[in-house]
Amino acid sequence: MKNRLYLSSYTSGSTFATTQHAMRASQVLQFQKSLVSQLTRPWKKFRDGTLFYGQHKTGSKRHQLTTKQGNKNYYKGTRSSGVGIHTRKGAYQIVWSKVRTFVVPQNLSACTLKPLVSMNTPQIKHHFQGYPKGMIDSKLNFDKIKEFIEHGEVESKLVDNKYIERG
Repeated sequence: MKNRLYLSSYTSGSTFATTQHAMRASQVLQFQKSLVSQLTRPWKKFRDGTLFYGQHKTGSKRHQLTTKQGNKNYYKGTRSSGVGIHTRKGAYQIVWSKVRTFVVPQNLSACTLKPLVSMNTPQIKHHFQGYPKGMIDSKLNFDKIKEFIEHGEVESKLVDNKYIERG
């Protein structure tokens, strides 16, 4: 566009010549020094002065995705199990027909394999007398908190004296 010469005058009567360009609104990003400086972060540099992210704003795309870069549902795996599938959204869904199960021997008492827990260990049975909702009753939790504040940590009533604790 050609520069045009205009005469401007104020109310005081003084007249002076100005040049006027066709003024257009510019983006804030165009006030940077160059295109490269628009794409990079100047504070992210190596010690030798080269840019940490290279010439691109998003960085290098050729690195392998690790488990640290996903959210809580991201499961990468080591390609050793193969018990599920990856969904389109990146989650891992277990296919239960692929999960390995171990068959219990028919005559377990004659088997040389022994379980990690002794067969003589009594099963823990919880009794929630006076609490109609059982374990999820809020009154039970309130009473347990109140008992902890008043008396400190109390041994469970289910502890059996026959059990020998190691370690």
